[in-house]
Amino acid sequence: MKYIISSIIILSIFCLSNQEKRCSDIKNGKFRYFDSSSNEAIEIRTDSIQIDSFPNIGLTLYSKVKWTSECNYEATVYKVSDPEMELLIGKTFEYEILSINNNEVKLKAKTVNKKRETERIMYIIN
Repeated sequence: MKYIISSIIILSIFCLSNQEKRCSDIKNGKFRYFDSSSNEAIEIRTDSIQIDSFPNIGLTLYSKVKWTSECNYEATVYKVSDPEMELLIGKTFEYEILSINNNEVKLKAKTVNKKRETERIMYIIN
């Protein structure tokens, strides 16, 4: 009986120490991902602001973030660095965090009108 109880305690400690990150752990941070055109992007997000920079095409998007649940948020573009991309201003994108494993975050992204839905992997930089 002592062996069983000891095994349960050790297993519980092991499981607790290896818990995955929660969605709330990545509300703030710096991330790297590739868009649908294979352009690298660096994303910096605080609880309410998100900045996506695409260095190789010279584009930066500024969005206001609204968390709708623990693992879902909306990002509404309010400013762009390239005047040719001003059509994005006012567009809202919905994000669902599907999983977080180590430094890899799997997301589902869709436009509010839900005409386009994609999945992407983001990597936590810090």
